[in-house]
Amino acid sequence: MLWFICCGSCGDVGGLCEELFAAGQAERTVVAHVATGAVARGRHLSVGTDAAVAVVAVARTAVRPLDGELAGWNPVELAAAVGREVLERAGLHAGELDEVAVGCPDPVGACGADAARAIVLAAGWPVSVGGLVVDRAETSGLAAVQAATAAIRGGQARTVLVVGLGLCSVVPPGAAALKRIYGAPWGGVAERFAADGGLLPGPRVSERAARAEGIGRGGLDAAAEESRRRRIASGTAETSPKTETTTGTGASKGTGAATETETNPKSETTTGTGTMGMSASTAIVAVAARPGNTAARGVYRGDPVAKDAVRDWGDTGELPPAFDSDGLLTAATFAPPADGVAAVLLHAGPATALATVAGMGRAAGDPFDPLGNAGTAVSRALAEAGVELDAVDDISVVEHDAATAMLLAQSLNIDSARINRGGGAVAMGNSGAAEELRLITDALAAPTGERLLTISAGPTGSTAIIWRTDI
Repeated sequence: MLWFICCGSCGDVGGLCEELFAAGQAERTVVAHVATGAVARGRHLSVGTDAAVAVVAVARTAVRPLDGELAGWNPVELAAAVGREVLERAGLHAGELDEVAVGCPDPVGACGADAARAIVLAAGWPVSVGGLVVDRAETSGLAAVQAATAAIRGGQARTVLVVGLGLCSVVPPGAAALKRIYGAPWGGVAERFAADGGLLPGPRVSERAARAEGIGRGGLDAAAEESRRRRIASGTAETSPKTETTTGTGASKGTGAATETETNPKSETTTGTGTMGMSASTAIVAVAARPGNTAARGVYRGDPVAKDAVRDWGDTGELPPAFDSDGLLTAATFAPPADGVAAVLLHAGPATALATVAGMGRAAGDPFDPLGNAGTAVSRALAEAGVELDAVDDISVVEHDAATAMLLAQSLNIDSARINRGGGAVAMGNSGAAEELRLITDALAAPTGERLLTISAGPTGSTAIIWRTDI
């Protein structure tokens, strides 16, 4: 059963329920209206599920460190710039766009008040284009893709732009819980888990799970180094000085750019070009720098930003634990917040497509499971696609920390070398929902096989999508 809560600012939640039925993602739903207490139940309608949903174009910004070259952008304005680029790459007019679906785990402040609708207006698109914001915590980006796919399959839309917002310099992770003017989030839920140590942030949950699975500090350090090596090897790179790393009770710093994936910068919306197989830098659109306070020297407002910053943490063995004195995670093995925006354009029908959606799945599990029952989400996606995991050519997952891929490999009983062959967020930083969509943009810009699997997972749940490129 899926629950949808309407607090007065949402759109057609009942319509979304029908779309999820059509996509086979739910058997029952409950829609609750907080203001009135009214509850409406949905039932499956006779809507066809045979419509192919295709990705016709992708684009993203470079992934940059916190308070770096993208920190001065408003998330809505940056998303509008990336969205316009996607439509141009697809050769579609804005009038053909039906809806914008935004994945955003913290829809407050500059990302609040229906950012999807704001993006439509900021981009100068027809006012008839609708908007939808999806907040599913760590899986908001892929959940937005699934919602858009369901809308197309259900006949509610033909063309949907999906945007992953991740300007953590502007709206930091957990922002929705920082200012409690309107009450603390989740009510008294945490009290239920007090005997187990209370609800923990994702990195702490991951650290606990790694220890339970016999993964030690050395294994995590090696995984982080491998993620960084793969990211550097995925394209041309240049070296710049590393920044200071510190530790504390929260996210570790150490987000400096040491190596950067090269592209071919031109102007505000210029496509980059890569030089090696999996660099996927053709997905990047160069945008004008609006640097923050700690941006690298020599960066000026208006300079094209067309490079992924790869972190340099020095000698992993010398880094202190990020949390407890005997902890496993460090500034090297934890993916710090980063800045970025990514977008994919979904369309009914496979004509001139990069890939089609073959299968989708999502799940939830124990709040102390850092993968959010990802095995079930993957199984559901594989079942819909009608394939076995061995038939999947490329697997990508959002690396919240170095343990993510290792724990996922154990859960799926596969070799961890199959996961994130081009490196991941540990190497660059985690831009939230934008990182989820980056998995798609990079995988489809330079596909390495016919079937691709993208996964996003965290303590709140998991999401998996299988794509087919042999169309």
